[in-house]
Amino acid sequence: MQNHEQAVSPVIGVMLMLVVVIIIAALVSAFSGSTVSGTSKAPQATVQGTYSQTNGMTISHTGGDAIPMDTTTILVQPSRSFGADASRYSWVVNKSYVFTNATQTWATARAFLPGDTVTISKDNLSYVQQRPAPDDMPGDADDPSYGFKNPGNIGLTFSLVFQDTSGKTIGQSTVVITK
Repeated sequence: MQNHEQAVSPVIGVMLMLVVVIIIAALVSAFSGSTVSGTSKAPQATVQGTYSQTNGMTISHTGGDAIPMDTTTILVQPSRSFGADASRYSWVVNKSYVFTNATQTWATARAFLPGDTVTISKDNLSYVQQRPAPDDMPGDADDPSYGFKNPGNIGLTFSLVFQDTSGKTIGQSTVVITK
């Protein structure tokens, strides 16, 4: 009689090594997965804006997460339609002139929810591109090159960007300047 039990030992050894490798891979995966989940994500939202030199500006939250108003900055950035170097400019919108309703401003409201719309009246459009200027000089909103209120810039576009306190983009929209 021949003994055929020798071949079983190497097969069992290989199977045990595979099981050990799989267990180690699972432990490494579990550890690395738990460290990644500790980072916080910025809310993500879809926003749309309109800008009319005669009617003012509206911003609508069309979907996604609620945007916390107290920790969100609204930026405007002229597009390349203003010129090749326009993208190097940006302005922080003065939130004291962004109204959620007739009396409440962005600065005092809590959250910008899907379905909500905020406005900046035509009289306050200068605060979209606010810059302190001497009395005899126009502010940035009236600037012939980059000013959104300048009638020569009707039809040009700018980006409307919502950012959290760490600079992460929450939502962005391209806005066309109309009369």
